Amino acid sequence: MNKILTIIKKELRRFFTDKRILASLFMPGILIFIIYSIMGTVLSSAFLPSDDYQYNIYVANCPTEYENYFQNDKYKINLNKDFNINEETIKNKIVDDEIDLYVVFDENFVNKKENGQTPNVSLFYNSESTHSQTIYSYYFELFIGDSTNVTYEYYVNNNPDVIYDLADTNSIITSLLSSIVPFILLIFLFSGCLAISTESIAGEKERGTIATLLVTPTKRSHIAIGKIIALSITSLASAITSTIGLLLSFPKLLNMDELSGIDLNFNIYGIKEFLSIFIIIALTVILFTTILSLISTMAKTIKEASQWSSMIMVLVMFIGLLSFINIGGQDVNTFFYLIPIYNIVLCIKGIFGMTISFLNLFITILSTLAYIGLGIFALTKMFNSEKIMSSN
Repeated sequence: MNKILTIIKKELRRFFTDKRILASLFMPGILIFIIYSIMGTVLSSAFLPSDDYQYNIYVANCPTEYENYFQNDKYKINLNKDFNINEETIKNKIVDDEIDLYVVFDENFVNKKENGQTPNVSLFYNSESTHSQTIYSYYFELFIGDSTNVTYEYYVNNNPDVIYDLADTNSIITSLLSSIVPFILLIFLFSGCLAISTESIAGEKERGTIATLLVTPTKRSHIAIGKIIALSITSLASAITSTIGLLLSFPKLLNMDELSGIDLNFNIYGIKEFLSIFIIIALTVILFTTILSLISTMAKTIKEASQWSSMIMVLVMFIGLLSFINIGGQDVNTFFYLIPIYNIVLCIKGIFGMTISFLNLFITILSTLAYIGLGIFALTKMFNSEKIMSSN
């Protein structure tokens, strides 16, 4: 029994006196708490309309008994019943996000009901606008609930030949892709780099082969740079394959044709967009390879390198999730394009959303190259450190 207690004490002492082990034990929980807390706050503010927002609603042919529908305590509403602009202008203003909802009651709405006919209420909105979608959902449910309570006394958006969602088809496609692609692509790129970069240096240290390489006449800085280049080329090949597969699978994956009649294709993007995304992917791969190589060099074993890399992956996933926030590439402060990894998310989002400016793209490329340069510089310094390279 005493021998068992001695072993337990020895192991516990090793666990709780080794800073690396302590960090790997507690850092995941701390990171998850911080990330999920921030994510909840950020996503809530991004997707939920402000309580102070005043919804701009136009109503045509509104019967007197339905006017109270547009007076409630839940939303602040600016109601327009008497207007001198035509329907086409109103719809264009909905597309431009100047009007949130256009409600049209059939002419002689009440008389039709009294005569046994079934009139229709039309709700025109823009699903690309958070405010328009919110107020549309509220009134659609309100009218549907009211109509069913009186045994379909009237219909809601019942004409199959009328388009009620005025969002532009290309706008829907670009918005969808700019939200989903950055997150998935970032994970694919990081996973591809993780598969080979973590093992590359830590594995050689663990097997003892790194010592043989270091005693050759080659400069250690050249060894470090050579490893980065080789790993980046390998990871880039995987990244390009994954990207092509991802983009080709989207039409089937999202099943857009069957679900909404939208033909999801990439004809709306030109050479400029594809060239930009290739440059960003290449830089991202080199950046991830550099980061993971630094971790692999610092680690004593492959297991330790994997533990630290998994924490970085959690952080990368969190940053990728920020792509779901409805922000455009032109509307973001230029400063954010200097933040590593997040600037890549913004760029991919902006490219697929067709909102990226040349300035922001240039800043992202330049800053990412700077971070890669700093990483390579740090790696060469680490390769010249006997303490780091001889740890086993």
